[in-house]
Amino acid sequence: MRTSLRKVEATIILGMILMGVVPFFVTNCTTQETKSRAISFHTYLDLNYTSSDLNQPLQIDRAISVPVTINFWTDITLQRGLFSYLFLYGSIIAPNAQINLEILNPPDWANIYFGTTTLLADYPLQSEGKVPLKTSLIISPKVEAPAESQRIDVQLSIPTIKRVNGFTTKVTISFTPQFVPTIGIDIANPIRTVGPHESVTFSIDVLNKGNKITRVTPTIAGVDPSWTPTINPPYFDIPPAQQTTFSFSIITPYNFGWHNEYGRFQINFQSQIYPPQSNSPTSNESIYLVVNNHGFSTPGFEVITFLTALIGIVCVIRFRHKKNS
Repeated sequence: MRTSLRKVEATIILGMILMGVVPFFVTNCTTQETKSRAISFHTYLDLNYTSSDLNQPLQIDRAISVPVTINFWTDITLQRGLFSYLFLYGSIIAPNAQINLEILNPPDWANIYFGTTTLLADYPLQSEGKVPLKTSLIISPKVEAPAESQRIDVQLSIPTIKRVNGFTTKVTISFTPQFVPTIGIDIANPIRTVGPHESVTFSIDVLNKGNKITRVTPTIAGVDPSWTPTINPPYFDIPPAQQTTFSFSIITPYNFGWHNEYGRFQINFQSQIYPPQSNSPTSNESIYLVVNNHGFSTPGFEVITFLTALIGIVCVIRFRHKKNS
């Protein structure tokens, strides 16, 4: 009886001891694991490019390839080896670092992309310094590109892998599309029929199809001053995708229309960037306007001509009839 009682007492005491030891053991193990997981390393990225390639305006519809260097480094202080790989990456083999390149919010007026959007590399140790990775940035502005300084944001990122933290950074790259002086000219009625000493006005609509404010200057080429030619306004600064109207006016000479004649007028339109800049590209386009007259005509003249012709025909018939007789 006493033996059984002692066994029960021993069991109770052992249970009490275990209840005190197990929580301590579990708490200690959890603390050690948390501390272990708190040990981590960092990765870093930066981007360098040859800025001289972007210092000049970029030609429209022509792709330029900009050499880019991605520098990759870490603060990993461990040596390479099986146990280091298990500790760092959770694998007995060191994985490749995957570096992702992305253009943030690319504009609609240009094709912009990286030659390689994903770069693979071994994780370098801190002692190995920066590892350079090469790629290229392709930029091809379209005709709609504004001829002003532009900025694009490039994002570099590498994901976290167990104890090696990921990294994300953003780089801003600037460039300027080239100015393209392009206009569209429309004339509702380029040919007019008029008489002597009449005033004629042509409306000429000019649309700026370029990528910046364009100064359009018209000039009249080789017109006889007797026609009194004028064009207004003398120039106009037209915003992109906007239209303005020039008016070309003449007064026909007094002797215009006494013969079957016409007047032909050439107007040249020069387009250049505004505000004007030295060595900036320009363009020149010409249009031609015509005024004509059907010739002087006296009322009843057509009837006289017809009767004269008829009499002539009758005379010829009679002459032949007498000859045959």
